[in-house]
Amino acid sequence: MLTTILFLLVLSVLVFVHELGHFLVAKLFKIRVDEFAVGFPPKIFSKTHGETTYSLNALPLGGYVKIHGENPEDETDTKDVRNFQNVSWWKQVLVLVAGVTFNIIFAWLILSLSLMIGTSKASTEGVPSEYISGAQSVIIQSILPESPAAKAGVVPGEIIQTIQGVSVKNAADVQALIKAATSTVLLKTEKEYVLNPKDGMIGVSLAEVATIRMPLIPALTYGAKGTYNLTQQLGSGVMQFFGKLFIGNASWEEVSGPVGIAKVVGGAGREGVTSLLFVAALISISLAVMNILPFPALDGGRIVIAVIEGIMRKRLNSKFVNSINTVGFILLIGLMIVVTFKDIF
Repeated sequence: MLTTILFLLVLSVLVFVHELGHFLVAKLFKIRVDEFAVGFPPKIFSKTHGETTYSLNALPLGGYVKIHGENPEDETDTKDVRNFQNVSWWKQVLVLVAGVTFNIIFAWLILSLSLMIGTSKASTEGVPSEYISGAQSVIIQSILPESPAAKAGVVPGEIIQTIQGVSVKNAADVQALIKAATSTVLLKTEKEYVLNPKDGMIGVSLAEVATIRMPLIPALTYGAKGTYNLTQQLGSGVMQFFGKLFIGNASWEEVSGPVGIAKVVGGAGREGVTSLLFVAALISISLAVMNILPFPALDGGRIVIAVIEGIMRKRLNSKFVNSINTVGFILLIGLMIVVTFKDIF
């Protein structure tokens, strides 16, 4: 129950932030906004202020913004200067990209907030000692496929307590003890593993972690660096996945749907506030990366259409645009169904 509540709360906040970006930039350019809604119908409450209806709906799955003339199939009055279809193409692009931008900014702010509160299990690499508190630990970051660690069942995220019964405080200690082993290696985390090293290695990457706590300005600086790195890594991962999917070589283990994400959110919630904030930042960046892809029905696909219309100086056929958006939407729903079944089974 807690997992479901946390997932819906995180998702609703992140989608709200995304739609808020579209809403504010549309208002900035004086484009008519018909409705801004939190959640999806049935409607609980609504109030009209000026030309915009603000709604609170029953289903806590994010929200939406209705910008006048945004959908290609809408009737367009060519004299209506406040219709989305009639404003400059670059204004359309800025409205469309605003949702992604707000998700990235939000991720930066909550990462920075977590650093101010005190982020546990954070990498100490490049962090000045005055911001590091508590004992330093060594965590397993990743594991090579078919390596001794993988064969023994070691999983990423585990903190190493001892190697061969000897306590370790840094990655150098771990590496030295493994290389010194004459046969098997006894690795203790919360569990115990017996490993058979190959050429003095067990096939893991390590990181030195501790609790990191910072004042406002350094937190904003390191939060920005973390946001940039995560965006770069997630963007690269998404592009690689779709590249493999295109040639039929993708692994569904590389992606998660709502069920998998809910499980991660629930686990982070049980670990504490800063873990939940980090996961929320990760999902916010993921939403941004996915939405900016130049794919029909996503913000990125609509940006491509706006740019093409700007170059051609005329609107594309609305039926054609609507058709490719519908096909894109169906493909995305199909992908979500496949990933959701993978998460369940």
